[in-house]
Parts: sequence; structure tokens; C-alpha cells
Amino acid sequence: MAVNDYQLAFGEVACVLNDACATRWLSPELLQDAPTGCRRPDWIAARVLLAMLLNDGPLPKLARAAQGKPYHPALPEFNISNHATRVAVLVGGGEVGCDIEQIRPRVRFMAIARHSFDEPLCDWLESLPEAQQIGQFWRIWTAHEAVLKQRGGTVWQMEQLRLPLQTLCPPDRYLHHVSLDDSLIACCGEQPFPINFTPELIIL
Repeated sequence: MAVNDYQLAFGEVACVLNDACATRWLSPELLQDAPTGCRRPDWIAARVLLAMLLNDGPLPKLARAAQGKPYHPALPEFNISNHATRVAVLVGGGEVGCDIEQIRPRVRFMAIARHSFDEPLCDWLESLPEAQQIGQFWRIWTAHEAVLKQRGGTVWQMEQLRLPLQTLCPPDRYLHHVSLDDSLIACCGEQPFPINFTPELIIL
């Protein structure tokens, strides 16, 4: 796989998740690692999507990097994100990060922006017409999350990024946004994304 051979999958957890899919696409060793409780459906659905993207048999047991990012030395780099009932999986030849959010109202979003984003970004966001602000807030938020996840960082490091308004990305990385229904997916990688880059696998 070339570095910029990105692949993206997007799905509704309830549509991806069933016993047949789990046993078809996930190895018994990996399934043993699945959490119990409310996190289990998202966890399994994301890994089923990853296995379907790779299309190379059942997904093996995964290791975790220092910050908790899952990986496997024999697999391409990948990153997983979920929000509410939906999940996204990005695969690439180099380190990748993705974040999915639903475009929705957020109480005190400007206060959150001031706490999380660099001052020029906040000033620009505040200068927009009110009707545009919440959509742009989520675009900036997902960009920060995707960049952090590409680096293996955490949300607590968001305010340290100081992303430029023009690219919402560090100078040595690339960012691409995909809109699907009311969901927004930010993808970050080491090489440019194709202009028309969209999910090749959608399960809704």
C-alpha cells in the first residue's frame, strides 16, 4: 500500500453489528478483548469495518501504543472514531488520524473554543455570522482531534496545537473533511488526500 492510498469506512453501529459479521471478520483472540457494557457495540462495529476495509480475513488481536491507539505490525496504519451511533475507520500507509462528530448545537461552544483553540481561530469563528458558527466550530474541532490522533496524542493537548486557519493542519501533515448526512469526518495523514476522497464502504 502506498502512503497516500487512503481508505475510509463509515457505518451505523446497529447496521454493522451482528453475530455473523463479528465471527466472520474478527478473530476469536480479538473478540476476547472486546469490552463489556455500553462500549462493546461501538468497539466491535469499528473493528468489523476495519476488517471489511482490509478484506484480508479475520482481524487479528491488536496491540496498543503508549496513548492507547490500537495497531498491528502486520497491518496498514489505521485509526478509529465513533460518535453516538456512528463509527468511522481510516486506513493509510503512514500514520493516520480521524474524528467523527455530528453537526449539532453545543451549549457555550464559543467558551469551549476559547479554551481549546488558538486565539486567531477563535477570533475568526466569532466574526462569522451566527448561523455559520456552529458548523465551523465542529469543522475546527474535528480537525484538532484528527491531528492529535494522527500523532498519538490526547484531547488534553488540543490547546497546544495552534493550527493555522488556512489548513487546520501542521505544515508537515494533510487534512481532509468528509460530510455525510449530519456527520462530519476529519481525516489527517502524511500525504495529500485525493480531492474527491470519500468512504469506499458505507453501511447505513
